[in-house]
Amino acid sequence: MFHCPMLGLILAGGGARGAYEAGVLRYVFTTLAKRHDINPNPDLISGTSVGALNGAWVGARGADGASQLWEFWQKVTIDQVYNFSAADFLRRPSRWLERTTEFGEGVGIFDPTPLYRLIRTSVPWEALHARIDRRELRAFMVSATDVGSGRTRIFTDGNVRLRRAATSTPTATRIGPEHCLASAAIPFIFPGIRIGGRYFVDGALRQNTPLSPAVEAGVNRALVIGVKRLKSEEDAPNSSPSPAFLAGKALNALLLDPIEENIRRIDALNELMRWGQSAYPDFMERLRGEFKPYQIVEHVFLRPSEDLGRMAADIFARSRDDLPWAVSRLLGSLSGGPDQKEADLMSYLFFDHRFTGAVESLGYEDAAREDEKLAELFTRPPLPRLH
Repeated sequence: MFHCPMLGLILAGGGARGAYEAGVLRYVFTTLAKRHDINPNPDLISGTSVGALNGAWVGARGADGASQLWEFWQKVTIDQVYNFSAADFLRRPSRWLERTTEFGEGVGIFDPTPLYRLIRTSVPWEALHARIDRRELRAFMVSATDVGSGRTRIFTDGNVRLRRAATSTPTATRIGPEHCLASAAIPFIFPGIRIGGRYFVDGALRQNTPLSPAVEAGVNRALVIGVKRLKSEEDAPNSSPSPAFLAGKALNALLLDPIEENIRRIDALNELMRWGQSAYPDFMERLRGEFKPYQIVEHVFLRPSEDLGRMAADIFARSRDDLPWAVSRLLGSLSGGPDQKEADLMSYLFFDHRFTGAVESLGYEDAAREDEKLAELFTRPPLPRLH
């Protein structure tokens, strides 16, 4: 017997670094689809923060959504995402986190009203809901962090059911702009969002690359896109790090969870199940009967081949004079100074087309180098049923 493939698209959070995901998706929905004559539309999309926003576009319009993402990330300007004026910059530092917007009061350095308006009016929510209702998209899942409990709330829209876990709570709902905006509300950077009487912030605090809920929902093939390059010890700075440098590393640790460990666990389980199948004909049946359903999960994991923090530092140094004065001053302070060779913290907030366009192009190039692996993921024959 065979198990119908269920393809999941897993999109990590990371602010302006989300342009990388758009580049990968552009390659998948254009060049890869045409070259190998495949339909790359996923059955399930699981996203956090900017990954949820990118996922909403692709979930609603597929290839057209990927094209619109390309256009957005290649043209975006900071004033389309947040406001930060000279008056804001000149306020007392103790008042920087006080933020009142037309969407309410909260804690955040920046006023994300432009992003709120953009997401509410530009994302094709009705098209997304229609595709889910027609079951062309099995489910759309968005992870956010419940401020009160500290737990991850996995908002799910579609034909899936998840179990409550030790650190997460699934909630079936019709996902709208407020869920994606809550998932993208980086603490201290953007104010949280109230949903159903509770405040939510960035889902990346607990689950930045939401692969586990997708696997639980039945995904057996996954395209996982991260936004952090794996560094070696040789990448570490030799000089004393600046406060901004340390803050960037802290944000990396906070928002970019160790997806590599999740991938290693899946690979280990895959290897065990393949061995069991070859050694014992009833292995999977007994495993399912005594524990829970398991299945082999094929996957391709793409992440930047270049350091996005270093890219941000280099591009900012060449373009800072063209940015609004207050934004340039603040981002400059977050970059760690003119001698800093990488700017992790600033890279999350550098929503300028010169940076995001380069990052989007990098995503396209990295995906092109993995053309064969991607084609195999989308075209592999149905998997044997493991029960």
